[in-house]
Amino acid sequence: MLKRLSESLKHLKQITDQPLFAYSTLILLQLKVVWQIWDYKDLTFGDTSSYFPGAYVWFTDFANNIIWSPLYTSFFGSFLHVTSDVYIATILHRIIIVFTVTILVLAFMRRLLPPGIAWVIAAWWAILPINFDTLYEVHLFAVIPILLACLVVTQHPTPLARGGAIGILAGASILVRNEFSLITAATVFICAIWEVWQYWKLNNRYPIKQYVLSYGIPLITAGALVLAFYSQSTIKFPELPAASAPKHTLNICQVYAFGYQQRYLGKWIGDPWTGCQDLMRQQFGQDEPSLFQALMANPPAMIDHFRWNTSLTLNGIQVSLFNATSGSINPDYPPVILNAYWVILPTLLVGALSITGIILIVRDRRFWWDFWLKERALTWLVLASAAAVAFFVVIPMQRPRPSYLFSLTLFLMAIAGMSFFSITRDRPKFQFLSQSLPIFMMVMLIFTQPYYPNHYDIRPLLNLYRRFLPFQSEIANGETVFLSREYSHEICHYLMNPEICQPLSYANPAFWDDLPPQQSINTFLEDLGVNLFYIDRLLLIQFTNDFRASEFFQNPMNFNWKILALQDSNNDQWMLLQRLKILSRIDDFSSDLTDYKINYQGIDPDGWVQKESFINLVQNENNTKFFISGMIPEIDRPEFNTYLTILIDDQLFFQQQLNTGEFNIDFEVPPKSGNCHVRLSFSAYQQLPLPDQRKVSARLYSIGFVK
Repeated sequence: MLKRLSESLKHLKQITDQPLFAYSTLILLQLKVVWQIWDYKDLTFGDTSSYFPGAYVWFTDFANNIIWSPLYTSFFGSFLHVTSDVYIATILHRIIIVFTVTILVLAFMRRLLPPGIAWVIAAWWAILPINFDTLYEVHLFAVIPILLACLVVTQHPTPLARGGAIGILAGASILVRNEFSLITAATVFICAIWEVWQYWKLNNRYPIKQYVLSYGIPLITAGALVLAFYSQSTIKFPELPAASAPKHTLNICQVYAFGYQQRYLGKWIGDPWTGCQDLMRQQFGQDEPSLFQALMANPPAMIDHFRWNTSLTLNGIQVSLFNATSGSINPDYPPVILNAYWVILPTLLVGALSITGIILIVRDRRFWWDFWLKERALTWLVLASAAAVAFFVVIPMQRPRPSYLFSLTLFLMAIAGMSFFSITRDRPKFQFLSQSLPIFMMVMLIFTQPYYPNHYDIRPLLNLYRRFLPFQSEIANGETVFLSREYSHEICHYLMNPEICQPLSYANPAFWDDLPPQQSINTFLEDLGVNLFYIDRLLLIQFTNDFRASEFFQNPMNFNWKILALQDSNNDQWMLLQRLKILSRIDDFSSDLTDYKINYQGIDPDGWVQKESFINLVQNENNTKFFISGMIPEIDRPEFNTYLTILIDDQLFFQQQLNTGEFNIDFEVPPKSGNCHVRLSFSAYQQLPLPDQRKVSARLYSIGFVK
């Protein structure tokens, strides 16, 4: 019976080893894991929203910013041709990246490992949330060039394939991630050694011309692609170096501040993402030093930074492999599962498996070299170089964040798979493990559950985005300074059309510490330049009994703010306010009332004014005369007349009868510097002829304060 079972398992393994079956089942597994992502996952915040303007520019103008991952932004922007819905485009481009990487991982592992083990490793990758639910899509996108380079190297053992891998990595160094330049340099060195070894030791020689063409053509192709993107870039020489510098210096500022705050709890309480410059001035004497400048200015501080990041390496690797860590300190930026002591067991098992397998391979290295590794050695070296950059450069400089360690993750998974292969091959007592892989595949496919329904329930950014979408014209303006508690940065970027507003956030309670005890919130906002203000329920509660803001929240119109949107329910209270601009005079109602956000009522853009109207204007100390000119229309009553009453800040300044025809009125007003509420009251009105039929009292030509 056992023999029949063994034969059945062998037959099943032959089926599951087939490429069509392997790829189909892995795609089904990945689909099952991410199922309903579109119903539960929030709109991606942070870096993805920062890349969106580049994607939008690609969509509208076929342009890019060569500094900020132009290959990724062009990929992202291409989905806006599929749908104009920002959320759908964002989710769709994530799904495509996830499936592309998963398929490439399987293809790559099938080159390094036996088919069954390769499928298990790829499935391991596919079910880890830290991979498919990575915080920012760009980091997962960056895995694609590495996998493609490894696949090209292992596809054909020729100089052209090796040159192709270098070309892919070189192009990606500029178009995707600049740190790929280190991987490219390592790959160039490895390939040079490989060619020398092939040439002298194995007598595997090609004409010099073939070497030149094999390496030159891919590099020229990569260069041509880079030049094509550069030709469409909005940033070019000579501005390029200065514009590129903040990409490095701001990163150093932010990662240092985050690590400092983590290792010295309570010593610095600023925001590492938006306020890191304050800490950098304290530590290094300038707002955003480069890595070299920081090292020169304060070597102990940077050594402490490197040491701290390195100490979190195990935590980061555990999260990369098991989506949780047994440690108590977060190696990532977003929250991860900490103090998960169950992770100790798989960590020890994978570690023991890998060490045992490596020992067995080294002990019988000649066999393994001839049998398996010889044709795959260069691929292992390229992958190892990418992993080495992550381990020796990225971890100390940045931190062991799993999203930065994808190449290291793949390397460790491949090592585990190779070790399993070396242990189970030709060892009868372990053969059942190898033969049971098809059953394990089916179990994974059947019992793996969708991730998103159990881990996401609210989508705050998407809700805010949809809440503000009707006000895109007000928000998408380079002059708009938008203040909200959360996601002001994201809203400004996702609602760009084509300009980006300036975001401010009051999420940090210390934001309101700068509000003076006797100053109104309106003056405070004016000093900050805020002209779009989102007030949520918590802020309303915070300032309920605070005289500095209570009147402003109750009657924002009195402070020259317009209520764009309002909701007042038990569960959700919020307001979106827009500061109205104030002019000292208006001479062209059609443009001034349209181009400027003026607080007025009862006046139409063509100048016709209703029986009761008002407008807010600003008076300067030198402007001590008020004027108004217009016309009382003669429609069907030549004897028509009306009394005009003018009040400024509720004080009566003018009252007089006006007959049909034009009028010009001016009078002296007391000197003042500030806003004025001008109210116009007519005693009678007329109805305009068909088809208009508006009820009007006069048509204004101009109104305002003059010297």
